[in-house]
Amino acid sequence: MGYVLHARKVKVVTGPPEAGPCRELWAHARRPFAAALWHLRSRWLLRRGVSHARRWWTPPGTTVLLVLIILLTLALVAYVFNALMAVLEVKWAKSPDDVCTDTGREDEDDKDAACDALTSVALPLLALASSTLLFLAWRLWEVRRFCTRRARTEPGRLVQTAGSLMDEVVGRDQLCNAIMKNLGDKKVRRPHVVVGGVGVGKTALLVRLTQKLAAVGAVPIPVRLRDIQGEEPLDFDELALARFHEMVRAKVRSDGDVDRIWRWLRQRADQIVVLADGLEEAYSQDHASGRRDNLIREAIRRAGEEGLPLVIASRPHDPLRAMQAAVSELEPLSNEAALRYISRSGSWRSNSTLLDRIVEAADMAESPIYLKLARDLHSKDLLEPLWSEGRDPDIQLRDSWKWRAGLMEKWIAALVDGDVHPELPIDHDTRLAVVEYVSALACVGLASDSADVRFAELDPDAGGRDGRPEHDGPHGRTARAGGREWNDLVAQELDRRMRKLQWRPADYAANHDASSSRPEHSCYFEEASGGDWWVRPRVDIRMAATWATRMGLVNEIGDRVRFQHSIVQAYLGSRFLGKIFECPPADGQPDNAHITGALKQGGRELLIALTFHSRSQGGKCTCRDAETAELRCPVDRMRELLKNQARNLLTDAGHAWYVTGPAPEAGDGEPDDRGSPRLRALEVYGAAVEIDSVAAVPRQEHLINAIEEDWHQLGQDEDPARLREAKLALVKQCGTAIHRVAATRSRDPENTHTAYMPYGLMFRIGRKESDRRVREALVREVGAGGEPAFQAVCGSLQAACATVATHRQCGGQSVTPSPGETGETGETDPGAQQCPDEEKEREEYRAAEAEALAERTNWNCNAMRAWLLPLLVDSSLMSRHLASPRDDLDNWVRVATGKAEAAIRDRAGILKDGSGAPIGLGVTLAQGFKYAANRRPGPRSNSKAREYLIKQAQELLKYSTFWYTRLTLLHALTLWSLPDDVMADQPLRGHGSDPKGQVREWLSLGEGSQRSRKEHPLVAAAAKLAVRALQTRRPERFLWIDEATVASSIGTEVGLPGEQRAHNLWIPPSNGWGTLDPTAQQLLADILLLMILGERSYRPKDGFRHLDLCSREPTQMPSCLLGNRTRLDPVRGAERASQPGSNCTDDCRLKMCPYPAKVENLRMEFSEVFCLHQRDLLKKWQPSAWASLRFRREAPWQRAVPVAGMRRFWDQMSDRARDIDPGTGPVSSDGRHFAHVSRSR
Repeated sequence: MGYVLHARKVKVVTGPPEAGPCRELWAHARRPFAAALWHLRSRWLLRRGVSHARRWWTPPGTTVLLVLIILLTLALVAYVFNALMAVLEVKWAKSPDDVCTDTGREDEDDKDAACDALTSVALPLLALASSTLLFLAWRLWEVRRFCTRRARTEPGRLVQTAGSLMDEVVGRDQLCNAIMKNLGDKKVRRPHVVVGGVGVGKTALLVRLTQKLAAVGAVPIPVRLRDIQGEEPLDFDELALARFHEMVRAKVRSDGDVDRIWRWLRQRADQIVVLADGLEEAYSQDHASGRRDNLIREAIRRAGEEGLPLVIASRPHDPLRAMQAAVSELEPLSNEAALRYISRSGSWRSNSTLLDRIVEAADMAESPIYLKLARDLHSKDLLEPLWSEGRDPDIQLRDSWKWRAGLMEKWIAALVDGDVHPELPIDHDTRLAVVEYVSALACVGLASDSADVRFAELDPDAGGRDGRPEHDGPHGRTARAGGREWNDLVAQELDRRMRKLQWRPADYAANHDASSSRPEHSCYFEEASGGDWWVRPRVDIRMAATWATRMGLVNEIGDRVRFQHSIVQAYLGSRFLGKIFECPPADGQPDNAHITGALKQGGRELLIALTFHSRSQGGKCTCRDAETAELRCPVDRMRELLKNQARNLLTDAGHAWYVTGPAPEAGDGEPDDRGSPRLRALEVYGAAVEIDSVAAVPRQEHLINAIEEDWHQLGQDEDPARLREAKLALVKQCGTAIHRVAATRSRDPENTHTAYMPYGLMFRIGRKESDRRVREALVREVGAGGEPAFQAVCGSLQAACATVATHRQCGGQSVTPSPGETGETGETDPGAQQCPDEEKEREEYRAAEAEALAERTNWNCNAMRAWLLPLLVDSSLMSRHLASPRDDLDNWVRVATGKAEAAIRDRAGILKDGSGAPIGLGVTLAQGFKYAANRRPGPRSNSKAREYLIKQAQELLKYSTFWYTRLTLLHALTLWSLPDDVMADQPLRGHGSDPKGQVREWLSLGEGSQRSRKEHPLVAAAAKLAVRALQTRRPERFLWIDEATVASSIGTEVGLPGEQRAHNLWIPPSNGWGTLDPTAQQLLADILLLMILGERSYRPKDGFRHLDLCSREPTQMPSCLLGNRTRLDPVRGAERASQPGSNCTDDCRLKMCPYPAKVENLRMEFSEVFCLHQRDLLKKWQPSAWASLRFRREAPWQRAVPVAGMRRFWDQMSDRARDIDPGTGPVSSDGRHFAHVSRSR
């Protein structure tokens, strides 16, 4: 049992003295009662509405049947008992014979016949009921108990894809509860697909889900989709039945019993839940790849129609698009959850602060495998020494990949030394030989993007061939010549390392000091001290695979091994990359053909391995000459090769857009079926940036500039969700690398340039980006750069430019035809001239779209600068003067509030866009303030900068009338008012004792009548939640940073209130809507609805008019949100007749409904899981909510809205999320509609 430090309790104190002795005596007397009340209220607020998994109840019809069977069985028992009493001549009650034989009546014969008929019918029925009850109580109960007990106690062994390194799973309960809540309701049940990248914990989620499902009464059946190959259709029901046969084989007597038990659990009890892992590996062979997408989609559709509870884990890939399932993105864990998990295994010597720094520096929460390895080391007190083993303790210079490499290296060393898996009876050298063999196999698999590696690929003499080519790539592809060269180099390196593990006693005897006296003994002979034989580990490749399976590194499958964890394979393979990137002779040129071929074939694991290698001793380079470094240094060679590979992928993507063009190639002309080239190019660029950051002479500016030039190509013709995730990952990688290099550069005394230009390039990338969340991520990275970042973008921050173009061009415009409308000779397609009206309409549409695109680009640039300024004020140490963040922020706030001087107004071109433009500028500034307020004060925080930001935020709040600006500033001021130490004393009087009065004072800022005005309903609700955040000091339960971001993810658990973190945010990115209070969840949903209704896909100049209207009606909400929500009509096509206001009532002033069509470019689309949860909040039967004293289903501002209408609205929103038209399509057995895909898409 680990040693865990528990958080101390908040102490409630009286506060500073304010009155005479009597009042002081009264204050001290009431303090214990006030403290108890404060703790009870805080506990109630934090536990109010916390979601828990509900019991998996048997369907009502089955329950009635069970009760009937029990009653009939009791009747049979009573009948037999009465008959037995009659045989024994015991007068207990009337026996059946006494009832049927009454000699005092004339119709005795008729009564006997009736009794015989009744007995002949009743007795078989009673016997059937008793036999059924015996089966249920004995065979079924025993088998079900066996399955659920195993799932509760050994979920890792039950899930076939979980390796032996899989341990306790933390941080996923919120996602598990949300999925289980939907699966448990048969009326709204949907198949669920959980999508995540390499190593984020998809299998770990299924392990935890298996455990939780068994705890609530369900029977989880984990299946492995990698086994599904061939041409046969995929049927999840049949697959689960086959797996159920394997699971219960030891507890049943015949297959007939298994079928009976399965039918009852599946059809009657509805307790079977199928958990499928590895969707991307199903039908991965070439002969099925053509039908693969259709087979998978059809199988999931059929499972939904049959009402089968189904959860699938998968990597992102194409079949997930247009799939009839609820898709959830798997986010990384929070660092708080990672810290709790690791600290449980430590001893009393553990240093919690040091452990926190290690977890933060290595970013261990990114993958569960890092947590498991760190926990193994921490249990042996081997983790904390990593902090002092030659790594820079400055968090600003942290290199997460260097820390991860050190973690993996330390764990491998502990495995070889016997600290990990000490039960294995093998010595040090044998363990090391096993690691070397497995590392070589891992490196071979990296080059072919395969977790399955055959022994013959490394050692042709290993045998076991089955007719496949000697070098077989993934998915049945034949390995290239470059792959054979790669394998040969790996084999040579393996032979060299194995030779180092063998030794001869004679060599050591010959080197012994000759003058030393030899022992005189009758048993002594010369050969005993120096025999001429070799001592080596007695292990070959097959024996190494067997021992590696015991170590949890691989699974041995016949003539091959399968690596259980992608990251482990990547690190082990990186141990052999030194041979692959071996420096050529001084006068020779490096041969990169085999590396280029591996990059074409390899996947994400190879990029991780290259990054690990760049942090190793063999990957370092000390060359100072850039030209020499590109030829000889591994880091520089990797960077250039990766950059060229990214460019080649973009070229392939451009060719693939045309139907008649050449297909993307993966080597020797074979089609590449591993995913989109553009998404892979983003991953390759990210790896190149990470690797370049540790070069002796980083070429960061050159590399970021190449990314900026290719940015438009990186975002074309891709699925928006997958593209966003890939871009966000690249932005994070670029930001981390730039911060590290900039910090190192600023400490160089020879550096005389303050500005660091890669920050400017990041800002330029943001100007090209159309996705709001990606722009926000770019701004946060630049905003954390301090003075070097400000100097790089200083010229762009002086004033907000004009958004709307005002010059007119009369006489018509020439529209350039698209490349598809002209042939290779430049002649126009004759078919395009057949419909001149359609051609003219298309040209007009393109002209309008081009103008709107220019407006959006200008406005996005203004918004980025408004977000950036508060962040730069907080991160830089510059005081207020001309060309400083503080002065620029003051000028922008003056423009937004209308208090700017003439000189500032002349420079601010945005004032020419109309009266609504400054309001929009105020909205973006408020969001920037909230980004800055989310930064928790640390050792290097500038308290004067925070005070300046608070003053500017209050100034903006004072003159703002738009509801969203006020709500956002209220959140920012709440975060700034939280104490840095959340466990500090809570005073009963003085500063911080009256959160309600503090919030009331913020909202009353203004002049004249503005001080007593009525607030917008949503702002008033946000004010109550802000008070609760201040009372509990847990802002993540009641506030959020970005509405769209938090609504798109369920989130993971965060730390306890008393957990002291050295470098964290008040509300971490791992937060989702599952963390919020129920009232906050409903407020979040309505805020997003109102924002989307107001923004739509308006051009900025149209949006400015709407902002002006809403600002003049500061307390109004549209009638479609306050009354009947059916007028929103969210599931509809893209018909042009449905303009804003067409569905509104006559007395509605805002005219916003109906809801925009899905084809429009909106801020976000609600996920199906979110919509189903909003519907669950409106259920009639909510005992858990009643227990927490939440008796009203609707929120305070929703009291006039019919609850049935709101539930129907969220049903329609869930239909919209899965692109279907409600009310159409086939109907399942329980009356649910499974609609077809809407034609409007």
